[in-house]
Amino acid sequence: MRHFHHALGLATFVLASLGTAQAHQVWLENNGGQAQLFFGEFNDNLRETSPGALDKFLATPTLAQQTASGTQQLSGQRNATGFSYNAASQAQTLFASAAYPLIDRSKRDEPALLWVPAARWVATPAQAVAANAQALDLVPTGTPGQLMVSFNGMALPKTKVQIVAPSGWSREAQSDEQGRVNFALPWKGLYVAEVHHSHKQGGEAQGKSYGEASYVTTLSFSVEDGMPSPALPAAAKP
Repeated sequence: MRHFHHALGLATFVLASLGTAQAHQVWLENNGGQAQLFFGEFNDNLRETSPGALDKFLATPTLAQQTASGTQQLSGQRNATGFSYNAASQAQTLFASAAYPLIDRSKRDEPALLWVPAARWVATPAQAVAANAQALDLVPTGTPGQLMVSFNGMALPKTKVQIVAPSGWSREAQSDEQGRVNFALPWKGLYVAEVHHSHKQGGEAQGKSYGEASYVTTLSFSVEDGMPSPALPAAAKP
């Protein structure tokens, strides 16, 4: 989700050459306990499918579900348009991190890239949620319209966050020294916010070495009060 969206042809090229690391994200939607993890571009109404790019993931991500009684790990299954889960109707928040193959950049004489897409859903943006201490995360603080960015449990200042409504309406903000950003939420319906973070330190994953890691995490939630949002754009073909 960026103002300078790639055209679909360029996105297809990136899918082929960089394994979607620069073009796509994952995000969660939850309808009364029927949770779905999608892969694509929310603001372009693009959802990758299976058979297809959805099959690139190494496994079906596990969904961490938090309710008033604690945290549970939920298994899901891959379907034609994403990964589906049976969540509790009283779930307060859901979080998933998806494992993607290391991206080979040897033709550019660069070390392999670890791409780490993750997604969080919250039942209400007005309730504070604790951040994941081992991930790039974006959570509501409890103050209306305020979110906090963190990486491995530490606030992430001066980081760009973009938020998008179903119509494609979007706004950007940069986090302050405490990792906080503030947005007006004028529309009813689903919002998806996105944050990126590059970590230049290499390591090992999937039994191989990588030179740096690129993280992208989304936060999705619905707003009940506000103006009716225009309809989604026509679905893009993956």
